[in-house]
Amino acid sequence: MIPPGIRLGVAVSGGADSIFLLHFLVERGGVPLTVLHVNHGLRGMASDADCAFVAEIAEALGLPMISHRMGPVSGNLEQFCRRERKAFFERVIAEGRVDRVVTGHTASDQAETVLMRLLRGAGTTGLRGVLPVTAEGLIRPLLAVGRDEIRDWLRERGIAWREDESNASDQFLRNRVRAKLLPVMRELDPAVESALERVAELAAVDEDFWRREAGGILDRIGDWNQGGLVLDCRKLAELHPALLGRVLRLALERALGGLRRLDRAHLERVGSLVLGAAGDGAVEVPRGRVERSMDWIRVGGSIPAPLEGEIPGEFTGLRFELKAWLEDEGGYTEGEAIVLDWERLRPPVRLRAWKAGDRFQAAGAMQEKLVKQFFEQTRIPSWDRALWPIITDSEGIVWIHRLGAAARALPQSGTRIRLRVRCDTVSSK
Repeated sequence: MIPPGIRLGVAVSGGADSIFLLHFLVERGGVPLTVLHVNHGLRGMASDADCAFVAEIAEALGLPMISHRMGPVSGNLEQFCRRERKAFFERVIAEGRVDRVVTGHTASDQAETVLMRLLRGAGTTGLRGVLPVTAEGLIRPLLAVGRDEIRDWLRERGIAWREDESNASDQFLRNRVRAKLLPVMRELDPAVESALERVAELAAVDEDFWRREAGGILDRIGDWNQGGLVLDCRKLAELHPALLGRVLRLALERALGGLRRLDRAHLERVGSLVLGAAGDGAVEVPRGRVERSMDWIRVGGSIPAPLEGEIPGEFTGLRFELKAWLEDEGGYTEGEAIVLDWERLRPPVRLRAWKAGDRFQAAGAMQEKLVKQFFEQTRIPSWDRALWPIITDSEGIVWIHRLGAAARALPQSGTRIRLRVRCDTVSSK
């Protein structure tokens, strides 16, 4: 959990658990320590006294300290404080001041967390409780140590700590679970905390397996497109519901860079979008959007600027690459490029993206039709339509990717200068 040589930030509130953690790590040695303290400012002078108490301990131990004062609270107080602490820890890691942050979560905290999440209807992902090690760099080495053990250790050594009177308030669910629910459960089974710790361990093992399964499926069926992750709804519908939910959750995590503020309701709406009969629709989720187009959904990502500019030229985008160049009769060769009669085009000749209402009659077609009809017939999803390359002259559209040239733009027997156009789809794999 704590590799040799890393710089370790120790989250110290002044309470018994974090004071024990700090002294334990000092005795353990082996890595440089920095004390981290968040002054929530919720208890006025008492909060400032906590900060001063931690500063005195850090100075006595000869350790540097970084403190952070929390700003104005918005929304749920408990969640806001948790996010504020997490953001502070992530910032000191990102700034290179520490490599990891260790916190004093105990087996008692784990039992309370599991119960809280059970009350909220969590699945195995939530029942894992708090994790011993996280991808963000948090380490929790005390999850097998009880709160009473810690206080006994501190008393034996005469080490003081601060008590936060807000821990006795009924305002927070955790306090109500600690003061009212757990005592009743201990009457039924004195080892209830160990049992709940075991639930978290089993849930973590199960979730690790399911996450690996979901990751393998996502790697096989997912396709990155313009920064978003595209999935085939038909393949998703074949999955067992237990696996489908995890695949969608992991897709959101990968495409949006995390799951912050994403709840079960969001995931259920995305699942309905995938399994619904309608081939369109969208779901707004925190930090992103999930859009359906025909048989696909696209998670996250923004539509980039389309290819635009004067023809001839070379253009490269996130989805298409296009090259248009001129050749005289002597240099003309057949190939993958579409050939237009440059002498019959009316300047300006430009490249642009598809627009709603565009109509076109390709060479050999019986009549003009909406380009949108072509998209529907060939199953082009909406996120590709917005970038679809089109070349126009002053009289209208002369070429469309995959539809080819207009009849009036085709070379004749006497054509001397030809415009060759090649457009490739950029692989997202």
